[in-house]
Amino acid sequence: TSYSSWPTRSITEAGVTGPATVIIQGIGIGMISCVPPVIVLVATIFGCNALAGGYGIALSAVGMLSTLGVTLATDAYGPIADNAGGIAEMAELEERVRETTDALDALGNTTAATGKGFAIGSAVLTSLSLLTAFKEKAQVDVVDITDPVVLASMLFGAMLP
Repeated sequence: TSYSSWPTRSITEAGVTGPATVIIQGIGIGMISCVPPVIVLVATIFGCNALAGGYGIALSAVGMLSTLGVTLATDAYGPIADNAGGIAEMAELEERVRETTDALDALGNTTAATGKGFAIGSAVLTSLSLLTAFKEKAQVDVVDITDPVVLASMLFGAMLP
């Protein structure tokens, strides 16, 4: 979300021709941003399944959830920086103060997005483990979405436009 990063600049440059191109460029950048996390999740599912089966996948979910305290603490940074920017603007402080708070606000948005990624990733791994446990307890054999290869392939396919 920094003004100096390529995705932000490309969306800004798309705005020269009108709002429709901003929407299209934003959707495209959003789709591109999903590729690395999905690839990491798919690799994690395949790797943990190969090493320890469903138990390994459950352990990886617990490992991701173990960072929850740090993730929540960094997630609180964004609103604080945003409030500081609003106070600087209302107090009519120098422009350099507002530039500094805008940069901090962009960093806060990045930390919030990172926290959401960890939450979603651990939720995917946890849901796979819970679905597997439910399938075994209920003795359901009709649907096999709990197969790690099927779920990982479904995630990868859903990522594609």
